[in-house]
Amino acid sequence: MKGRIAIALAALALLTPLAAGPATGRAQAPAIDPADFQATIDNPLFPLSSLGPKLFLGEERDPDTDEVAETRLESRVLPQTTTVAGVTVTVLEEKAYVDGELVEVALDYFAQHRDGSVYYFGERVDNYEDGVLKDHEGQWLAGEGENQPGIIMQAHPQAGQTYSQESAPGIAEDKATVVSVNESITVPTGSYTGCLKTKDFSPLEPGVEEFKHYCPGVGLVREEGANEFLELVEISPAPAPSPTPAQTPSTQGVVAPRTGDGSGQSTEGPGAGLWWLAAAGGASLLALGAGLRRRRRSFD
Repeated sequence: MKGRIAIALAALALLTPLAAGPATGRAQAPAIDPADFQATIDNPLFPLSSLGPKLFLGEERDPDTDEVAETRLESRVLPQTTTVAGVTVTVLEEKAYVDGELVEVALDYFAQHRDGSVYYFGERVDNYEDGVLKDHEGQWLAGEGENQPGIIMQAHPQAGQTYSQESAPGIAEDKATVVSVNESITVPTGSYTGCLKTKDFSPLEPGVEEFKHYCPGVGLVREEGANEFLELVEISPAPAPSPTPAQTPSTQGVVAPRTGDGSGQSTEGPGAGLWWLAAAGGASLLALGAGLRRRRRSFD
């Protein structure tokens, strides 16, 4: 997300089946069967269904100029579900800003496996520049071409595990390694214990690493990289209504959202979206970073 200033943050995730085994410490994802998934997401470390709007604030420094920009990420779980690759998924809307300017709107798709793992089924993306929709770079859907769903949160994470969060060859190939499962951390919303710490990286961006903290009952609370950080500053209770079915995404390819909310229907402009339009995210912070880096490269 960003134009004149170099920045970086990134979101969600992938998983082609990985060979499991004690020697590698790599986690294997079960085969994708829609009957094994549910849209309700209550994994303690990624509890989208029990959380309301969330607001993250942070800073990012341009390593070339030392210029610092203020970053903001707003997220909320939408009341409608949809279907991706035959699986009913929860939709997480995330809006990213740099120095108050909207730079990205994403709709992220998640479902929880019967074993408790949370899968990531892709995202639709609107990238903005100077208040104008620029492109949809970075978007993908599981089930299209070689794209496969990834795992954003293991049911029972163990130190040393490495797993794919996104599996869209050449587009999104984020991975994570579990650093610790018993971290303590303090952010503006409070102090937390028993937290998961991961190291996120991607073969598409060699040398770039980000560390994330996920805490029980809250989910993601902080992300930091070499030149940036985001941390949770506000969180609200989940709204009362349960998700209801929505229209299935196109099977003829990812149809780019045409408006700021990614729906292709709203009349709101790209500046629409106050912090209360926020929610439980996690995956998309990494995606946000990727978007920021893409924009930085385009302005070098």
